[in-house]
Amino acid sequence: MQPNRAKSRILETHQRFSQSLLWRFQREFFNQEGVKAWNTGKVPHYVTSNPFIANAYGKVVMSFLRDCVQHPQDQIDFSQPVYIVELGSGSGRFAYHFLKQFFTSHFNSALRAIPVKYIMTDLAEPNLEFWDTHPSLQAFTKKGLLDFARFDIEGDVTVSLRHSGAVLSSETLKNPLIVVANYFFDSIPQDLFSIREGKLYETLLTVTAPEANRDLKDTPLLENLDITYEDAAIDADRYYENPVFNQILQDYQTYLGDTTLLFPSVGLKGIENLRKLTGDRLLLLSGDKGYGSEQELQKRPRPKLSFHQGCFSLMVNYPAIARYTEYEGGMALLPHHKSRSIVIGAFLFAPEIECFLETSHAYQTAIEESSPDDFFILKKAIAPHFNVLTLEQILTYLRFSHWDSKLFFGCFDTLMRKVESASEVLLQELTRAIHQIWETYYFIGEPEDLPFHCAMLLYKIGAYERAISFLQYSLCFYGEDPGMYHNQAQCYCKLQQWNRALEVLDKALALHPEFTAAQELKQQIEGNILRKK
Repeated sequence: MQPNRAKSRILETHQRFSQSLLWRFQREFFNQEGVKAWNTGKVPHYVTSNPFIANAYGKVVMSFLRDCVQHPQDQIDFSQPVYIVELGSGSGRFAYHFLKQFFTSHFNSALRAIPVKYIMTDLAEPNLEFWDTHPSLQAFTKKGLLDFARFDIEGDVTVSLRHSGAVLSSETLKNPLIVVANYFFDSIPQDLFSIREGKLYETLLTVTAPEANRDLKDTPLLENLDITYEDAAIDADRYYENPVFNQILQDYQTYLGDTTLLFPSVGLKGIENLRKLTGDRLLLLSGDKGYGSEQELQKRPRPKLSFHQGCFSLMVNYPAIARYTEYEGGMALLPHHKSRSIVIGAFLFAPEIECFLETSHAYQTAIEESSPDDFFILKKAIAPHFNVLTLEQILTYLRFSHWDSKLFFGCFDTLMRKVESASEVLLQELTRAIHQIWETYYFIGEPEDLPFHCAMLLYKIGAYERAISFLQYSLCFYGEDPGMYHNQAQCYCKLQQWNRALEVLDKALALHPEFTAAQELKQQIEGNILRKK
């Protein structure tokens, strides 16, 4: 897009993409928004933060630990934790799902003697503050299974833990390191190149802004920027300090043909630093929107920034990460089929890499054959057809999802209809399902009120005491609400607990004195009490 120079101002000219001020705006957005980036729906996160993908990652990690135990070169020091470091933990939802599922498996396995500790990291301090006070995470921090760290992939070479005070460095880490990076590489700086007629060009940016937008921290500004590109010829053999990066560029120049190419230079430097921390014993699991094969890199146009109401993301060049891994003697695992929503890769660095058979097999079964990407495709396909499914089929689907609350919201209206004709056995199964979904749920402040929906379904089933408990959860999460107190009163009436009903109705009327339904129900209850006297 060509800017109107008369009514705009130039913010930068001929800038290398990875050094553009666009990335400064990106960092400022996440620092300012905190968890609001996710609970308002601005930043997509469901695909990489659901129970299904967490379960798949857990299987790969368990297999990696088994491989480490079986091979003397990767001997585990049982006096020290094996750390799982998540980069860009964001809201913390993936971490919670992983913690729930992984530690259940770990504690009930032959590997339970291996101490494992999960580290949530992020650049934005508000996110760490959110995790530190989150009730669902506190149980894990109290047990010493979880810690937090502010970590900047662009500059930090150690990881300082908030609770234990430990510093993860090349001197202190005694065991292999496991790193999780979901929806991470798409949001950190990359470089941009073009290949034309066998020649390699770096693509430089000129960024202009409308003159009316004076404040560069104004989040709507990002979507309003004009970005123009200019190519400059370069020598691939000396563009980066790292010769492996240059070799990858040379490879692409040789065989890709005319195309435009994103190169994850900052991500690769981060991987290199993490390798140094552990003496080159590292498993990286990463899921992101991106390219999964080098064939997909051919004939690409200039990339489009996907804007998310104040921030942006780009496709991830996973084949470049795979090529780097293999040049450095590691093993790269990517799907053999084209992914539709996210590509999930496993990148392993270790002595005797060929001995990691369990890890490779787990990736094949949990990531490729039972792909979280495929699960998301199925979810979208099934969602419009919940109304034709039986209650048994819906319960099967919820089990298959590992009790995904988002699926529960999707099929809620159908469940409300199905319970009217359901057998007692199925109603008991549904009641158990509701509690499983609740146990799996991680609250981030989104407007969809899960406990209220659970309460409505339990009320319809006739489980009034349980419905009251879920209504109380709703009040705890979303604050006092006269409607919720009125709903509790209706449950107490079903249980003939008249005094309790009056107590919550008084709370409702204190908040909303003109609440007609609450007034009428209170009068009815008081009338019943008088008649019984």
